[in-house]
Amino acid sequence: MIKYTLAFACSSDGFIAKYSGDNPFEWTSLEDKNHLNTLIKNHKWQVMGRKTHELNPNDTRSRVIFSRKYQEIKQIKNSINQFYFNPDFNQWEEFENLCQESVLVLGGTSVHDYFLYADLIDEIFITIEPLTFNEGIPAFTYINFKDLTPYLEERGYRHTEQKINDGGSLLVSFSKT
Repeated sequence: MIKYTLAFACSSDGFIAKYSGDNPFEWTSLEDKNHLNTLIKNHKWQVMGRKTHELNPNDTRSRVIFSRKYQEIKQIKNSINQFYFNPDFNQWEEFENLCQESVLVLGGTSVHDYFLYADLIDEIFITIEPLTFNEGIPAFTYINFKDLTPYLEERGYRHTEQKINDGGSLLVSFSKT
């Protein structure tokens, strides 16, 4: 069985980016970057949307990029282990045939939504940075960030919170019981 982990950083008001094309690496803490690198090393596959992939390309990582541009699974380049996958056309069995090991879900919003609402996520790591954007790209489409913890607890997740630096960054972890 494939283990699915969702990870993202956000502002204290729940935005994963200030605007489309904003790269969180420009405003996240060193501790968050280190945590993300550890998660990447511990997961065989990464799943993300096309925009997230384009903001952070890396030919050395195994990736599935959700994109509505293609109706069939398409390898990005012949020499690398990266594929476009359209969840509107492709069967989930095809996805799981690609990713037969641990999967790290990295975003953006519609990818977060897909895995959360399909009830596929085993654990979630959220780094909340001590920044307020007041507007931007939300972590989820239909869940207000302040309602996320009760929403997940109702679905059987336990959570812990850990301060990860003196600047006030907080790592919130959720795991299914």
